Amino acid sequence: MTAPRRRSLGRWLGFWIGASTALSLLVFTATAALVLYVDELRDAADDAAEVDDDDGGEVDDGPEAIEFPTDTLLAQVLVAFAIAAPVGLALSIAGARWLTHRATARIDAVIAAAARMSAEDLKERLPVTGTGDELDALASALNALFARIDGGIAAQRQFAADASHELRSPLAVLSSTLEVARRRPRAPAEWEDLADRTLDEVRRMSALVEALLQLARASGGVKRARVELMARLDGPAQRWAEAAARAEVKLAFAGPDELVAQVDADALEIAIGNLVSNAVAYSPPGGTVALEVRAEGPWLAVVVDDQGPGIPAGERERIFAPFVRATAPTADRTQGRPGLGLGLAIARRIVEGHAGALEVGEAPGGGARFTIRLTRMIDPGFTVS
Repeated sequence: MTAPRRRSLGRWLGFWIGASTALSLLVFTATAALVLYVDELRDAADDAAEVDDDDGGEVDDGPEAIEFPTDTLLAQVLVAFAIAAPVGLALSIAGARWLTHRATARIDAVIAAAARMSAEDLKERLPVTGTGDELDALASALNALFARIDGGIAAQRQFAADASHELRSPLAVLSSTLEVARRRPRAPAEWEDLADRTLDEVRRMSALVEALLQLARASGGVKRARVELMARLDGPAQRWAEAAARAEVKLAFAGPDELVAQVDADALEIAIGNLVSNAVAYSPPGGTVALEVRAEGPWLAVVVDDQGPGIPAGERERIFAPFVRATAPTADRTQGRPGLGLGLAIARRIVEGHAGALEVGEAPGGGARFTIRLTRMIDPGFTVS
């Protein structure tokens, strides 16, 4: 169905270029005839005036004394038009064919490249000739879009593979544990120990599924409201401090009392909580994790410092990918087991949903510093929650 439309586009362009050329020739011919008519009329009037002067100033009775060569003028115009029209139409048709062939050929190349693409293979790109015209601008914009889609699909595939692997491990443990338990009769104490181990794996799977749901929600946008941050984070900070105390780490929370910002408070609490948990996990016993909330002009900054080993510069971007875990022996001591590798990914998705940035660097006293920066976006129309 597309081929006839492409051919009709070429015919349509050629027809209108030829029609516009013919119309231009007609307008030019009519204008030339009018100019010649006026010029001949003026010359005839001048000749008549000279005759009157030679006759002693006698006045002629009217314009019927002026003889205007209408037939001769019309013949000259028609001859000129007969010569110019075929040449002009031939040139316009040739130019129209060249232009339409060039335009439709590039469109055909774009369509062919797009037809070779599929959801499984988006490596193909639309051709860009380098002329800088509108077709090149369109092809470049579509190529950028395809690159983003390709990256998103690749990330989804990797995420699905990682999630499948993470869920397969506890399921395999559950299956093997139950199979071994059924091989012989066991005492009640053994069954209780078996149930405890099974519950541990079930809790791990529940935590993984909950983290995956949080990651999906973090990608679905945020609902902003005007919030007094210190009052909103006071309760969560106490819970984080209690969890840190169980790992023999102190949490220091600081910030101005009247700091107001327009954010999704629930989502931001999850992001900050993940950063605090990560900092506690990497800080040594007796260490301190510093959590500070502050305003920086139109920006809201949340800074989390730990006293751990820090993060090498080459790893500072990779750690935000889903299911990436650090290999430090002190990692996730608060839970006594390896983490899920989703906390930092969830935190970054939430921050990006606020059109903000989450960065990691080096803390002043050593260790890692995670910094969230969001626009405060204070709107007087919002009510404080």
